[in-house]
Amino acid sequence: MGIYEKLRSLKSGTNDETNGRHIIPGLASSLVTGNSHPRILDIGAGHGVDLANILLELSRTGNAPEISAIETFPVAIDKLKSLGVSVHSIDIEREPLPFKDAHFDIVLCNQVLEHTKEIFWIVSELTRVTKKRGKIIIGVPNLGSLHNRLALLAGYQPPAIGVLGTHVRGFTIPGLTEFLETGGFLKVSRVIGGNFYPFPPMFSRLLAKLLPSFSVSSFYLVERAELAGSFLSVFKTPIADALVDTPYFTGDVISH
Repeated sequence: MGIYEKLRSLKSGTNDETNGRHIIPGLASSLVTGNSHPRILDIGAGHGVDLANILLELSRTGNAPEISAIETFPVAIDKLKSLGVSVHSIDIEREPLPFKDAHFDIVLCNQVLEHTKEIFWIVSELTRVTKKRGKIIIGVPNLGSLHNRLALLAGYQPPAIGVLGTHVRGFTIPGLTEFLETGGFLKVSRVIGGNFYPFPPMFSRLLAKLLPSFSVSSFYLVERAELAGSFLSVFKTPIADALVDTPYFTGDVISH
């Protein structure tokens, strides 16, 4: 077995840690303290594991949230509806989210952005539907994790963005933070590490907490600033040429 296969094998049985199943419910519930009817949106909700855990957590506090989701997989849609979630099926890389501006208290986007190219459009839409001072929780694989660094050091493709995989983007903590905070519409207030290869959960959680920049996944707590306007607006100005050198989707035209 080569070094790349050995690094990939470290994932076995650790998906819940990598996906932050132990992080997101408590984080989300802590953000709606004092709000008895919070509005929560999960983009790319899958089978609703995160939402089910959030609902369970909130049920202990007496909160009655309004839960919405974006999902396109039919089996997952059925599961979400069984949880009482309002589901919308759209192409998040090309279509606007079907909600009015500043509608949600919390927007969740977990393990989604790494599968997409049009992050300019997606993050703009996340920003648009989040209330001023509302929160966005983003979870992505960490390109700067220990095992990705070791793979690249040995001359191998980092597993977080494997050529034969489904990930088309890779994010380090400084890189994604810089992107999200461009234009001043969003502020990253906290980054939490999830999982730490090759250690079991007991030690993995401790190491991810102590060394988040080396953890397998990164979870960003992002606050929507009170700044008016659109996240995309900064990429429609002359300075965009210095920021972006390939076409990206803007909702109406392909520019640059």
